[in-house]
Amino acid sequence: MLIVVLLLMGMLSPYSGGAGVLPVSAAGMTAPVVHASMSLNSIVSVQQKEVIEGYETLNGIDLTDRAEDVVRKMGEPLEVTHDPLLGMIEYHYKDMSVGFCDGLTEYIHVKPSARSIQVNDQSILLTTGYISTSLGDPDFKAEDGDVYVQDHQVIKVFKDRSSGEITGVDLFFDYSE
Repeated sequence: MLIVVLLLMGMLSPYSGGAGVLPVSAAGMTAPVVHASMSLNSIVSVQQKEVIEGYETLNGIDLTDRAEDVVRKMGEPLEVTHDPLLGMIEYHYKDMSVGFCDGLTEYIHVKPSARSIQVNDQSILLTTGYISTSLGDPDFKAEDGDVYVQDHQVIKVFKDRSSGEITGVDLFFDYSE
């Protein structure tokens, strides 16, 4: 795509050799510098310097959302499951699920099929490099993934032990203190 853009710019440039225009080298001029930029739909770049502060939302869902808030934001779930032992209800969506206890969001789980997550409206590709660039160094390394903690809210990036591939991302409260 970049090559096509550069070729078009060269063909449309006033120095492209139209009638009455001297070649650039014959005119004693140096070739113009062409700058091109590319955006990946506001997905965080590897050069991002600032680490995300606080984990208020994951994919637009806040841990203070009630079940009706999640339905308003995400629509009706594809499936609803109940765990009577834990008293949990889980709403399943295409690439994520939301767990509720007593009608309040207990956790948000994003599947790797989502290919990216949004933390506080900042999009992050689901790769170890992009996540560490956006969230910084993990606070803990668990057997099943990396744990990031800020203001009693936790993002856990689950990873396959053998391959290191991301198997999911959760946002939940830290009740340890």
